Amino acid sequence: MSIFISIKRLFQHSAVYGIGHILNRLITFLLIPLYSNTFAKDELGVYTLVFSYIVILTVVYSYGLDTAFFRFYILDDTPAGRDKVFSTAYNSIFLTSLLLSGIIMLIRGPLAARLFSPEIHALPVDLPLMIVLSAGILFFDSMMLMPSLILRAEEKPMQFIFFKFLNVVINFACNFMFIINLKMGIEGIFVANLVSSALTFLLMLPIVLSHFKLIFHWPTFKDLFAFGIPYLPSTLSVGLMDTIDKIILERLDSVEMVGLYGPNAKMGMFMALFITAFRFAWHPFFLSTSKQANAQEVFKKVFTYVILACSFVFLFFSLFIDDIVRLRVGRFSLLGEEYWEGTVVVPIIFLAYIFYAAYINFIIGIYLEKKTKYLPFITGAGVLGNIAALYLLIPTIGFVGAAWARVVAYMIMASALYVVGQRLYPVQHEWGRMVKMGLVVAAIFVLGRSDWVASSVLLKTALFLLYPAALFVVRFFEKSELSAMKRMLHRPSIDRAP
Repeated sequence: MSIFISIKRLFQHSAVYGIGHILNRLITFLLIPLYSNTFAKDELGVYTLVFSYIVILTVVYSYGLDTAFFRFYILDDTPAGRDKVFSTAYNSIFLTSLLLSGIIMLIRGPLAARLFSPEIHALPVDLPLMIVLSAGILFFDSMMLMPSLILRAEEKPMQFIFFKFLNVVINFACNFMFIINLKMGIEGIFVANLVSSALTFLLMLPIVLSHFKLIFHWPTFKDLFAFGIPYLPSTLSVGLMDTIDKIILERLDSVEMVGLYGPNAKMGMFMALFITAFRFAWHPFFLSTSKQANAQEVFKKVFTYVILACSFVFLFFSLFIDDIVRLRVGRFSLLGEEYWEGTVVVPIIFLAYIFYAAYINFIIGIYLEKKTKYLPFITGAGVLGNIAALYLLIPTIGFVGAAWARVVAYMIMASALYVVGQRLYPVQHEWGRMVKMGLVVAAIFVLGRSDWVASSVLLKTALFLLYPAALFVVRFFEKSELSAMKRMLHRPSIDRAP
């Protein structure tokens, strides 16, 4: 199989599952205008903090069994074996999720006192109620995990997309009803999420029942646990790096600054969506491609093209973010006016995600050689670097320091994984091309953020369109790539020929 055909297959799968993830994250995008135009910064700061803890606990609830399940389910090609893997994993997650959520509900009072500062307790919000609702959200989200993985493993993308879309519709409708119509305040966000998670799970029950057997196969569980548990520290570390900045920002500054930083940091989801779509397709792709004679050449090109795609996303939103957040629909702007000053962090968050894309790409060696024992050390180093940078930068430059700390964290992780991965499975990446790309991006970014360009949408558009032309000028593209692009451009006319 040729390099370009292999890469085309990867990006096709990325697009399919990316749609599903985009639909899942679309709710975040749709709700930013609702939240930022309705709630004050301190209120939105409370919501941001509580959901930061939910993100961390979501990883704990699955404790690596999602990763292990996906691998063992795909490798077992017998229906009975697959049902055994599913039932064992599902029963395990059901029992542990029920236990964890029950404990959280029981200790909601002490938890609220421990997790939130006196400043937050002084606000007119019901923290114990939020904790109870969060425990319910965590339980139902865990119950939806396995049926979603089944749809991915069995390559049923349309069903996968359908349930993601359904969850978005229910969630958005519930948020609108509880916040706008019933005026439930911040608590309404948590009620809406609980209702949407519970309803979506009930609608996914037929998928569960079609594979579920009332069994718990201990040897299978041991295999799943042994393979998946090394991923828990690393996955937890990644979750921490997306959330610990808000928690420490509140401790070092204020809940109001968390409210300002949170919605702007969420703008990074546009880059995160692309990278997550790639991640969904990347693991099965490199597992199957690794058996090909030209595998390392394919992996080298994939890295270049992924970073290239990221650079386009980075430049677009870096140039136009101030215009995007001011877009209005009725009385709502995309981001409430009191939050506009926080857009300075958006390009920084995008840069952090580019390093995360590199991290995902460099995981080949550890995965193929089954050396997952290194992951906790690598991601742990990232978390420690993140925390150190947060304590160093936030007192100096405020919430902007929280964004730069995330860059530091992902840079550490990507660098460490590259060093380890190259020893296990060396890939000769095209660093010369990376330098060319980086210099062009940096030049356009600096020009685009200058005062005389930043105020003109026309000039920024011209700069953005100049980017691919500049890549041609610096001879970024190879002859084979130019030929492939020409064939792609001419193909529609050939296909229409009689």
